[in-house]
Amino acid sequence: MDTSAIIRILSEKGEVSLDTWRVISIKENGDGTADILYKNRHVGRNGDPVFLWIYANVVDEDEDVRVLERITFKKDDILWLIRHVFPKVKIIRGLSNSPPTGGV
Repeated sequence: MDTSAIIRILSEKGEVSLDTWRVISIKENGDGTADILYKNRHVGRNGDPVFLWIYANVVDEDEDVRVLERITFKKDDILWLIRHVFPKVKIIRGLSNSPPTGGV
């Protein structure tokens, strides 16, 4: 299915308001799913935006898209996750607005 069709279907179904969320990236996976990344148009600032990630099942036969998972997050949330899930990975300086926190 065309990526613009995926975005349109999610909008028409009321899953994501394009008045609130701007599409940043979409990645179609080989298993019939898609990862879609949005940025909030109203909440957050340019240096500290709010994102929405949707993991969806793309059903070509029915021309439908079904949301499997949805997560709203900020940049610091991802940095925190990387620090604690992958503690040996070095964080690139300048990505975080806050100093690194200690591990558990």
